[in-house]
Amino acid sequence: MERIRIKKVVGLSPGFWLRMWILTCLGEGELHGYEIINRISEVFPGIISSGISGMGRGYKILRELELEGLVVSKWDVEEKGPAKRVYRLTPKGLEAKEESIKYIMELKEYIEKFLEIAGGEDKDL
Repeated sequence: MERIRIKKVVGLSPGFWLRMWILTCLGEGELHGYEIINRISEVFPGIISSGISGMGRGYKILRELELEGLVVSKWDVEEKGPAKRVYRLTPKGLEAKEESIKYIMELKEYIEKFLEIAGGEDKDL
């Protein structure tokens, strides 16, 4: 089986978290791009700037995820109004999401240990 490579971003960049939130949202099922971005904005305010530039950033990452084979999209022409692109996770995307969760859990342990030491709670080190 092909190993999925997760980009381990230096620091906790908003781009990394935006990718993870998109994969998480799509883990719930098919969604329009606008729905994905709105959900992320509600749960994690500030990760996407308001206005067109923020929407553009979200769509750019969706396109990148699609090029990487982590998501696929199709046009939804059944609803009233203009056609909307609907996104969903691929099996590779689901695997990337699961690996990312493991990575974030490891990162959480490092952060907790750092804060414990940096906060002065562990005087022996």
